[in-house]
Amino acid sequence: MDRIQKYWQQVMAIFCFTLIAACATQDRQQARYENPPPASSNPSAYQVDFETNSYDINSAGKRTIEYVADRVRGDDSATVTVVGRTDTTGNSNYNTDLSERRAYAVRDALIATGTIAPNHVETKWTGQDRQAVGTYDDVAEPRNRVVDLYIH
Repeated sequence: MDRIQKYWQQVMAIFCFTLIAACATQDRQQARYENPPPASSNPSAYQVDFETNSYDINSAGKRTIEYVADRVRGDDSATVTVVGRTDTTGNSNYNTDLSERRAYAVRDALIATGTIAPNHVETKWTGQDRQAVGTYDDVAEPRNRVVDLYIH
């Protein structure tokens, strides 16, 4: 596939993801996150990357978590939505569990900073669904092995 086709595929994937985000609704009581956070008044978004089959937070991820904690410091109305994701390597059930473990690892690290109360952190996960980069099964895609953090 030539570079132009790849470019347009990426543009279309971003467009589709943005469209889904704009149409999504958020259910705060739902544990498993089915849709990306709704497009609101420009929430801030950050990512923590993970290695394959891991939910250990690396040093770059720790810096991101500290940055997010600093952004919400002193704002008692702020909430952070944490969404765990995986790529398509492994089976779907395993990936759902892994994305949950990633989400809770980031949630716990964020709360451990002492800047945000646990009831101001929404923890959700998608498994291998709702990927940033759509792939076939068993494709290791680093851009899908993330936890997204959205500040509202």
